[in-house]
Amino acid sequence: VLYQFNELLCVYSCKGFNNLFFILALRLLYIVGYIRASFLGVRLGSGARIHPRADIKLASYIGNAQIAKSVIMNEGSYINSGIVSNAHIGKFVSIAYNVIIGPTEHNTKLPSMSPHSPLMKSLNISTDLPISLVIIEDEVWIGANTVILQGVKIGHGSVIAAGAVVTKDVPSMEIWGGVPARKIKNRVIENL
Repeated sequence: VLYQFNELLCVYSCKGFNNLFFILALRLLYIVGYIRASFLGVRLGSGARIHPRADIKLASYIGNAQIAKSVIMNEGSYINSGIVSNAHIGKFVSIAYNVIIGPTEHNTKLPSMSPHSPLMKSLNISTDLPISLVIIEDEVWIGANTVILQGVKIGHGSVIAAGAVVTKDVPSMEIWGGVPARKIKNRVIENL
């Protein structure tokens, strides 16, 4: 959603319109979200940009991250930095730096994938695929520089290695990594 709003800003600036109003409106939106999150008791980094309708009241920490309105973060979960576009994040989920969750994806079956293409504008067709929710269950650890595509479900207790690109569902208690991500091994809990 925020990506689409940013695209709207680009469209207006590309056409030569004064986009100062849109830039100010977007910043005001993030300021309201930041203040709301502060009042809810969420620890925030100075670069946190949070949509006011995002459900993050139980989150532990949001660093230099952009959180869209369709995001739910549950108790004890945190993100250091990145972009979360469309996700339900379970309890006690650890998200490292520069993680992208649920990015907009282009439809590769169209003649052009640019929303600014004259052909696509004349056909009045969106170049984006329909948005589908990312589900991250409880006790998951997501390493730095990871990309999790739309529609993916990451099972309880799984680990996603740094730099992975997750394109399909990850079962519970497994460690995945690589591009595209694949199973490395099962996660075994030691007796304490």
